[in-house]
Amino acid sequence: MVCGSSECQRKRFILPESCNLKTIRHTMPLMLWLTPFLTLPQSALRLPSLFTDHMVLQRGKAINIWGWDKPGQVERIENNGKKVTTTTDGNGRFQSTIPAMKEGGPYTLTVAGSGTKSIQDVYVGEVWICSGQSNMEWVVINTKDRALAQQEADHHIRMFTVIKNVSNSKLNDVTGSWVTAQPGTVDMFSAVGYAFAKKLYRDLHVPIGMIHTSWGGTVAEAWTGMDMLATDPWTKNIYDHAKTSLAGAENGMSQYIAAMRIWQAKGVPDFFGPRPMTEAKPDYDDSGWETTTMPYAFPDSFDGTIWFRKEVTLTAAQAASINSLSLGPIDDMDMTFINGVEVGRTDMTVPNFYSVLRRYTLRSGVLHEGRNLIAVRAYDGQGPGGFTGPKESLRLGDIPIVDGWKMKVEGPKQAPLADAGPEPQAPQTTSDPNFPSNLYNAMLYPLAPYSLRGAIWYQGESNAGRAVQYRSLLPDMIKDWRQIFRQGDFPFYTVQLANFMAPNPNQFDSQWAELRDAQDFVGQMKNGGTATILDIGEANDIHPRNKRDVGERLARIALKKDYGQNVEWQGPRFASMKIVGPQVIVTLSHANGLKTTDGTPPRAFAICGADGKWAWANAAIVGSTVVLTSTSVPAPVDVRYGWQDNPPVNLVNSDGLPAMPFRTDKHPLTTRDAR
Repeated sequence: MVCGSSECQRKRFILPESCNLKTIRHTMPLMLWLTPFLTLPQSALRLPSLFTDHMVLQRGKAINIWGWDKPGQVERIENNGKKVTTTTDGNGRFQSTIPAMKEGGPYTLTVAGSGTKSIQDVYVGEVWICSGQSNMEWVVINTKDRALAQQEADHHIRMFTVIKNVSNSKLNDVTGSWVTAQPGTVDMFSAVGYAFAKKLYRDLHVPIGMIHTSWGGTVAEAWTGMDMLATDPWTKNIYDHAKTSLAGAENGMSQYIAAMRIWQAKGVPDFFGPRPMTEAKPDYDDSGWETTTMPYAFPDSFDGTIWFRKEVTLTAAQAASINSLSLGPIDDMDMTFINGVEVGRTDMTVPNFYSVLRRYTLRSGVLHEGRNLIAVRAYDGQGPGGFTGPKESLRLGDIPIVDGWKMKVEGPKQAPLADAGPEPQAPQTTSDPNFPSNLYNAMLYPLAPYSLRGAIWYQGESNAGRAVQYRSLLPDMIKDWRQIFRQGDFPFYTVQLANFMAPNPNQFDSQWAELRDAQDFVGQMKNGGTATILDIGEANDIHPRNKRDVGERLARIALKKDYGQNVEWQGPRFASMKIVGPQVIVTLSHANGLKTTDGTPPRAFAICGADGKWAWANAAIVGSTVVLTSTSVPAPVDVRYGWQDNPPVNLVNSDGLPAMPFRTDKHPLTTRDAR
């Protein structure tokens, strides 16, 4: 289950149905530790995580390729006969473009500089970002259409899921990998993103790549750049508060790290207490250990420490040239050794220690010709644990190290020592995924300028109390995204909030209704669109299990606006109204075959007179209009439709798409002063 609570945000988004987690650890700013991992040796060629096996490149556009190598290094890039050459700048970064290509594949993308990277199983098709909070993060395994999704899985659909991360400054890469849709993999795909991709693939017959970057329970300002927040009077207060908080964060973080290093010895004594690491020594006898496959998941009932060992035989040339060890993410912590020498560790002083990519730089002399022994001491203190990345993430240099591992349990988790005291807490500015720009910096900015078609967005629950501000905040965010990707005003389609909470027949004002109105306002901007799902929510669950209709309604917008298909792309929406005595005649667009889902008269229409008092209206469908009357309002002046948290809507067009909620009045909104 995906949980939007602050506790559940901090570790992982696939949770037991009960969401009964142990205490979730705080995170910290990635900027304080990631630099050593991203500043590679000057002889090393590195590509962003997006450029890995199974990737999808955008058809019909110049394809942006970038990476890092020695300053002044010539880079030769080739894909399906398209060749370009470029040179790294003084900081070791290069960027070039492959000319536009038609859909097709599989290809091999090759980048050759100081070394060579060959990326396999590359397809050219359509690329979209899918982002937001928990309803976009919600995965296929927890939907009502899971079995159908598995049955329909097709390897032409691929998804890159960005591992959660936060940062107070802009990063240059993310952690993640491309995964092809197969019956055994789609369970962990964003359900909305997958349904969107599946509908596009079914209708377009081209490969579809989805870049999924989401975090449950988060606000839109966390996905917006700090500079953009400073430019808008509606968001300037967010910027001012953030800058004030950041001013004192650096000293607070230094104090936190120092305190955490002391606390770990008493708070996690079984892992950090003094102990000879004999299992890491090459001559240790592991003949009694059991063999295992990687990636390895700790047993569900086990919290504690497990050792892993693997032998690798190298030539003299390999031992001299290999300078890195990659293990993927390890949940929660690890100490890693080669030939008895500790080459890296990730503990609680590292931000997002339970999910960050382990990529340890090896100093000269650690490896040697012949037999080399890799040993990993891994610890999990709560919930699921183990090696959580794909098998492709386990590499010694460019050598796969997936097979041939052994393991032994060291022991179960021990209680903290009596004098351990409370666990230190990181400064909020650095650990909070809802802090302004933290997710933009860590999970969005590094994706640019990957060539893409557009983006879909499912978020808003966390901003519902500031719906009027959202009318400015969301366009600012979209503008910022379009600027960093530098591909013009690309399409950006939004999901409107579903119906939620207990139905209330006496409710005529609603923050959720106001947020939906803001989403529709933004959706009518250039290259925008809004998918209405007011009919498929669940009163008792903020995460509706029907995600297929959500994705397919978003896909309808894209099929109409971006791919020129003759499809209805939205439900009935307000066009105009006329008052004739006691009647209000509402004319709707997109109203072909206007009807109700249950054959009863339309519901959820309210009208008011000059006194501003609302009353439910009797409604009748007449062609593409709805005629409204109420004995309580003999002289009506305004109309609202679906203006509740969970309105009893039933009005649809012939395609079964629900009518868009709307209001005609100019009454002050309840969220007008919330910023």
